[in-house]
Order: sequence, then structure tokens, then C-alpha cells
Amino acid sequence: MCVLSITITGHAFAKDMKDMTGRVVAVPDRVQTVYAVSPPETMLVYALDPTLLAGLNFPLRGCEKYIDTHTLNLPVIGGYFGQGKTPNKEKLVKLNPDLVIGRKSNPMSEKFEQFLAKFNIPIATIIIDRLDQYPEAFELTGAILNREARARKLADYTRATFSQVSEKTVSIPTAKRVRVYYAEGNDGLYTESNGSIHAELIPLAGGVNVHDQGTVTRYGRDKVTMETIIAYQPEVIFVEQPVFYDKIYSSPGWKSIPAVKNKRVYLIPKKPFNWFDRPPSFMRILGLKWVAQTLYPDLFGLDMQQECRDFFHLFLQKDISPEDAAQLMSSAQ
Repeated sequence: MCVLSITITGHAFAKDMKDMTGRVVAVPDRVQTVYAVSPPETMLVYALDPTLLAGLNFPLRGCEKYIDTHTLNLPVIGGYFGQGKTPNKEKLVKLNPDLVIGRKSNPMSEKFEQFLAKFNIPIATIIIDRLDQYPEAFELTGAILNREARARKLADYTRATFSQVSEKTVSIPTAKRVRVYYAEGNDGLYTESNGSIHAELIPLAGGVNVHDQGTVTRYGRDKVTMETIIAYQPEVIFVEQPVFYDKIYSSPGWKSIPAVKNKRVYLIPKKPFNWFDRPPSFMRILGLKWVAQTLYPDLFGLDMQQECRDFFHLFLQKDISPEDAAQLMSSAQ
């Protein structure tokens, strides 16, 4: 049994802030270190100021080119993000962050909050299940962390992206909307229901999720059959796993599907974080543009290389080359 032996130094609470549940939280006047309980919230804090992060939910591997060195070297604390995962409380308390960013959907949130209270560590809840919650989340978190100006830039970009996409998709007749299948797993036979947060970009970009009768759960991954997918006749397929993308064009069962016949199968970009889902982070803001351009290239006419470079400059504070941007979006990544 692990015993926590920590000296509580305390925090100077100087302001009361309302979190996204409407609850008033006493926040330190100067927040210098933050721990977030799951990847989307960690990534939101990263976008605001990576130097504030006290630890990670999981190691960041394969994306070193796009993540700052400070973050790559942070201790891994874990978090609440499915499949029984929980934070390492001993590590967390030793780090003694000024603030914890929580999530409303965490089933252990009440007990976790009680635990943190023993060490005088406040927790603020940020709700970013849906992409349209990000502008408010950026602004509120920015106010809590004293990063208001940066938060406003990120929120403004996000709102502008929604407007840019919706102004064009609203005019697409129902009969002309592209039918989309989201292929998850190494065999492509897992997917997400219409209405699931994991497939949110499809309707936001004007597409029709062909899997409209499944169950909607937080963790998703409906199992489907090849016969079901053939019946769906998707015109575009977005693929989660490279191993499945590498074999879809040569797999006999998939050859009759319009998306495969017409070479409209796309591997989802994943660096530095997934642009589409799992974890559903702020990268979906760029992902929304990528999905919209992929579904309706003539309607949108976006220069996705430039869009990618602009996004990385603003949100990740990294300047990348046109070649880098092309590689990020390449299905041969």
C-alpha cells in the first residue's frame, strides 16, 4: 500500500472564478503549474501555454518535431481517460500543482476533488466534449491562467473556422451531401454512431455519417460487419489506423464500395495529436477544415498546406515548412 507523505505548502488564493459548470473556484493569483485530468484538457492548456503543464497523461512519442522540449520531458502522471485509467496520486501530490483542470464526465470526479482538497489543490472543470465548446473553454481557461490575450486569439480563430465552414455547408442540399464512413480498428470494422462526439467532424463539415443507428456512448467503437458497410455504400472513408489503410485497396470485401472504387479513402492525420478523434483535442479545429476540404474540394478550395502552417504557428507555436505540412496530411505518413 502506497502512503503519501507530503508537506503541504499551500497556495495564495487571490480570486474566485466560475468554471464551466458555474461553480465558483478559488484560484491562485499566479498559476504557475497545472495538471489536467485527461488528454483533451491537457492539450487545451498546452495550446494556451505549454510551460504551465506540470505533467502528462501519457508519453508523447513520435511527435517530437512539433512539441516543445519542456513538455516532452514532463513526468507522466496518468489521468481519467477510459479503460480504467486513473492518475498516479502520489506523483501528482509531489508535484503540488497550483491548479487541476478537471472534466465533468469523470465518474470519479467527486472523490478526486475530495482528495485534492486535502492538499489545498483547487480544481476547475472545463467542458470540451463538443468542438463548439472550445471558444468558451479557451477564454475561461485563459482568464483562470492569466493568459487572456492568447486565449482570445485561439477562440477567435475557432469561431472564424466554424463560420467559414458553416457558411458553405448550409447551402448543400441533403441529397448532395457526401456519405461518410469512419473506419476504426485494424480491420476497419469499428465505427462511431451519428451523434457521437468521436465522429463530430463529419456532420460539422457537411457530410452524412452512414452509421446512423448505432449506440452513442462516451467511448464508442461500434462493431459492424462487412455486409453492413457494403449496404451503407459510403462515398468517402476516413481511416483511423495506418495498418488498415495499407490494405483497404487490396481487400476483396472493400472493392465494391464507392469510396474504394473512386479512391476516396483518407488516412486521418495524427501529428502532433489526432486531427479527428481519440483524443478529441483542439487539433479537430484544423481537422474540421481538412475534412470539409476533403469532402467538398470544389466548394471550399482551401490551400490546406497553408492552413496547416497557419494553424501550427498559432496553436502550437511552431513554424513548419510546406513540405512538413504536406507530409502531415499524406496518407503515406
